[in-house]
Amino acid sequence: MRKVSSTTLWLAIFAILIAVQAYSTFGQTNAVVGSWKDGSVGSVQYQNQVTGATRNGRSHIFGYKFLPNGEYTFIGYMEINNYGCASTIFNQITGKYSVDGSTISLNPARDYWKSTNSCAASGNKETTKAPTKKTLEFERKVDDYGQPILCIQDGEANTCYGQDK
Repeated sequence: MRKVSSTTLWLAIFAILIAVQAYSTFGQTNAVVGSWKDGSVGSVQYQNQVTGATRNGRSHIFGYKFLPNGEYTFIGYMEINNYGCASTIFNQITGKYSVDGSTISLNPARDYWKSTNSCAASGNKETTKAPTKKTLEFERKVDDYGQPILCIQDGEANTCYGQDK
């Protein structure tokens, strides 16, 4: 009868632990893995009286990127143009996530913010806020054109994000 070395036994246990972790991380996240975006551009435009350039009155884009390894990034950008002045707000949150059924748990490591105002530079700011954990409900759906969407309930807001290819 052949003996199994302790090294072989430990390697087998380690391989099983890796497989269980990979299943729990990769198996559950398939519903959200990918890039998801929502955005709009306002129809009112403002013209710069000096340069003649026109800009939309307001626009925004928000997006999540969920990687199969359990990492995520949220990007939010809003711009408001009014009578030649542009105000912007940018937010980037990065961290880890996990999925349990129809719930996404976000555990951010970094929450970066930047705001600018072209007419009042004193209002320009950059800051990194203390990250806040969140648990959000989500649902995968199909839009009116047959494309996949990810709808996320964050407090009272329910936002549906289209899949970015």
